[in-house]
Amino acid sequence: MTPTAAGRFCGQCQHEVVDFSAMSEAEVGAFLARPGAGTVCGLFRAGQFAPPAVVAAPRWRRWLLTGLALLSFKPLLSSCQNAPSNATAATGATEQADGLATAPQGQVTIRGRVLDDSTGLAVAGAEIFIADTPYGAVADEQGNFSFTMKQQWEAVQDGSVRLRVSGSPFVFVPQTISVAVSPAPAPLTVRLQSVPGRGQIMGKVAGHEPPQKPPL
Repeated sequence: MTPTAAGRFCGQCQHEVVDFSAMSEAEVGAFLARPGAGTVCGLFRAGQFAPPAVVAAPRWRRWLLTGLALLSFKPLLSSCQNAPSNATAATGATEQADGLATAPQGQVTIRGRVLDDSTGLAVAGAEIFIADTPYGAVADEQGNFSFTMKQQWEAVQDGSVRLRVSGSPFVFVPQTISVAVSPAPAPLTVRLQSVPGRGQIMGKVAGHEPPQKPPL
């Protein structure tokens, strides 16, 4: 919203939002009592006009609250700002539950996230290969990956499988980790280390096929 002398101008409702949050109740009352005040859209602190829980509100305070109602006083959150969605929280809970879900009998799901160890940011496009096979997964924009494979497979040795994780060869050092396939592993966090001279190396990456979905 665009700043104004009294607060901000809301482009959505085409109305000035007066900032009452730093005013006393007397100052708010004086503002609303001005000639031609009309309908007012305002920003105020939560509980700014709430009376104490035990002590009865003075008569002038009750008159002030009544005056605000008569003037159709509208708080900022109800007229100029969308309520925050709880979709993010719901999605996070779903992803966590899904991350601990078990695969069908005889199969195991391995999932996790690839991060840049130096920045903590996701490594989008990181490749995860299963042992020396062409199978595995590619990390999404948030660095998340997931694949399901057979528990009894030639790539599984002594109850565990080796994963080869790599990002850009000019940025990250490839990493190999060993993951137990039974019981089902918890979601992994793989942190790729930087190559020496990161940011100063240039070149062309040799083309290759990305990881394919493992056969079941």
